Amino acid sequence: MRCLYVLLLISVLATAPAAEALKFMGDDVVSINSPVEDDIFAGGNTVNVNAPVDSAVIAGGNVNIDAPIKGDLIVAGGEVDLNSNVGGKIVAAGGTINLRGDVARNVVMAGGQVRILSTSDIGRDAAISGGDVYNAGNITGTLWVNAGNFENTGTAGDVKFQQWQEDEAYEEKAEAFISTFSILMILGFLIVGLIILRLFPRSVLAVDREIRESPPVKALLGLGLIVASMILIIISMISVVGLPLGFLLLTLFVAALMLANLFVSFSLGRWIVSALNQTLGDLPAFVLGYVVLSVLFLAPFVGSIIELISIGLGFGAMVYALNESRRRV
Repeated sequence: MRCLYVLLLISVLATAPAAEALKFMGDDVVSINSPVEDDIFAGGNTVNVNAPVDSAVIAGGNVNIDAPIKGDLIVAGGEVDLNSNVGGKIVAAGGTINLRGDVARNVVMAGGQVRILSTSDIGRDAAISGGDVYNAGNITGTLWVNAGNFENTGTAGDVKFQQWQEDEAYEEKAEAFISTFSILMILGFLIVGLIILRLFPRSVLAVDREIRESPPVKALLGLGLIVASMILIIISMISVVGLPLGFLLLTLFVAALMLANLFVSFSLGRWIVSALNQTLGDLPAFVLGYVVLSVLFLAPFVGSIIELISIGLGFGAMVYALNESRRRV
């Protein structure tokens, strides 16, 4: 459920009018030292926000928010320090999360250690999941906590606490880790898709054209090519001479499988926008399709089938687009 909430928040952010122009920042150390009147996507070992921004999606080893966020903040990292005010919502996942600033709306956080300090006022509700949770802040609405240890010295309109049972502690912590990892993967692939769309729009549009032309044929072809590729890779790796080729093919094959759903997300988003007779830029359309497809993947039983079809469709369309590109050359 937490992943679904994150996805819905991402959708709201990405389809807002301001999301037409995003700021992408990636490096070992990313520091935002001047105001950005726009939405940012940032990733790095260390990410420092030292100047105001409109809204942000951030992933990093160490994340420090030391300046106001006008809108929503979605963040994932090893250690996350939220030291300044946020005018919208916060969705955070990490090993250690410290919230010191005010939050105008809701807060959703999951981590090994989650602390809401006394300098923090939350305007609505807060939902916290973690091994150790500490609240010394002021929460206007309800504070939901699912944790192994919980200490509350602050205030809240209502407190609902569920403690992990001792005999289930390991499973609960494992589930929390898997959930956190899932959030990181969702954000990671979202950022990768946005970067690809921004840097290689013609290639994405070429694959999109192939997806729209006879999708069932492309999906069946893609699944067949996936099986054939796996057989070719195995055969290549049997001999010592073919081992390097096998590893190269395996790398390309895995990369193609990982990208397949991103291309389908873009096509799905554009189809939804067209069906609703709406006007939306390519970047927000991609995120809309990504959100819808990711939610469909969560459906019991059917979700796995949808994901398999999506991978086959994207893979087949990529092969068709590559072949068409070679013909033109």
